[in-house]
Amino acid sequence: MCSFFWANAQEITGVIKNHEKTEMDMVLMLFGMDNPISIGTADAKGHFTASLENVSLDNIPEENLSIYMSELYSNFFFNCSDIEAFGVNSDNPAARQDYVRLTNNGEWTGTAYLVSDENLIPWLEDSGYNDAIKGSFYEIIYVTQDMEVNTTCNSSVYATDDEQVETEYTFNLQLKKGFNWVEYTIEEVYETDPAIRASFPSKVTIGNLEDSSKMLWIGRYY
Repeated sequence: MCSFFWANAQEITGVIKNHEKTEMDMVLMLFGMDNPISIGTADAKGHFTASLENVSLDNIPEENLSIYMSELYSNFFFNCSDIEAFGVNSDNPAARQDYVRLTNNGEWTGTAYLVSDENLIPWLEDSGYNDAIKGSFYEIIYVTQDMEVNTTCNSSVYATDDEQVETEYTFNLQLKKGFNWVEYTIEEVYETDPAIRASFPSKVTIGNLEDSSKMLWIGRYY
């Protein structure tokens, strides 16, 4: 448990690929664009330091917290068909952040995608037309209490108008109160007819971030 808490609170350093030549703040906007939450900064060359430790919600209006918080089971990229299979913590309050936002002088000017392979980004942007590949991507989740989520559940995805494919999602998470890194690892991909729809993940494991050195931070700017 101690190593888990360190992994989630650890300070992550790296370089944002494709970064523009200006310093930017790295923020979360899971409680609305008007309430950015700083987790670090990137310098003019893209070198950054980010941490989820001691991130405060003191300046977030209570109304925004209630608007953007929802049940834990609905705050993951992949969801179980049967909510009961998700376990006793399924209804606990949570909020999800997909990408890290980059701001300059308060203006949202870019996005950092967190992936193990840059070729995952097209699928993350449009899973209907771009094929999934094996690899990992990373998100952030906020929870209001410590909890564990250990379950394997199934869902189904249409491969064609007449064919549904069963997918498997294995959750092995120890979440601490506050902000947590979540790692999604695509273990298997179902190959489809590209004329109908793109290939999609059929087996995924969802766990805590274990090795931040595998994370690529890829910048996209507006």
